[in-house]
Amino acid sequence: MNKALLGMVGLGLMATVGCSSGRDVEVTGNVSAASTAAVDGDILLSFYEIDTEDDAARIHIDDQTLTALGDFTQTISVEGSKVVIVAINDRDGDGACSTGEAWGEVQAEVKDDDTIEPVSIVLSDAPCPSTQE
Repeated sequence: MNKALLGMVGLGLMATVGCSSGRDVEVTGNVSAASTAAVDGDILLSFYEIDTEDDAARIHIDDQTLTALGDFTQTISVEGSKVVIVAINDRDGDGACSTGEAWGEVQAEVKDDDTIEPVSIVLSDAPCPSTQE
């Protein structure tokens, strides 16, 4: 019985590891704000992959919340070569850019060695983008 259980666990682990064609990529950077932006509270970072077949489509990967402006590090699983990081001063906590919330975004390339150069995102009081995904 123990061997059967171990075999099932082993197969489950192999399926989990073997199914993902993505690679782990560490994203590091800094979130700051323009002098005209009113920033207060948490900063929501949303990580997206650019769809390899539709360069305009974004695939949500992960989120991270910062308690203030500053540096961040996040490891994400990426299949393609481009990612977008969106930062929002999510004052209302709805997980999206709302009117009056400062936001910014940056696109980054995944290099052949599975690394991304450190990014810098500057929040501004610009109107929210029409789509988040």
